[in-house]
Amino acid sequence: MTLSGETLRWMVGKEVSITNKGDVYGRKWDVEKFESVLDSVLEREYHKNLILCAIKEGHTSVRDISGKIGLGLQRISYLLADMEKTSIVAFRGMENKKPVFAAI
Repeated sequence: MTLSGETLRWMVGKEVSITNKGDVYGRKWDVEKFESVLDSVLEREYHKNLILCAIKEGHTSVRDISGKIGLGLQRISYLLADMEKTSIVAFRGMENKKPVFAAI
């Protein structure tokens, strides 16, 4: 899922152009710098897909998701907020004083 995502495909497709010709401002990027950014994006997208898979398996609270995939609560909360903005998941309410999410 991560490798077929639009963000990662776009970044991989632009690597040669950005490192050889430059970005929209004409600045050439160092290959190591670009790959460092690419690694960060890959990690973020991978974590988002882990969260989505956990939710689809029935782990709907932040704490349950953390227990399933091993990421910290703060990181999961941050990524869930991003996933809500892009309509990947939705807040479904509170259960036992815990926010619950569902995959869209």
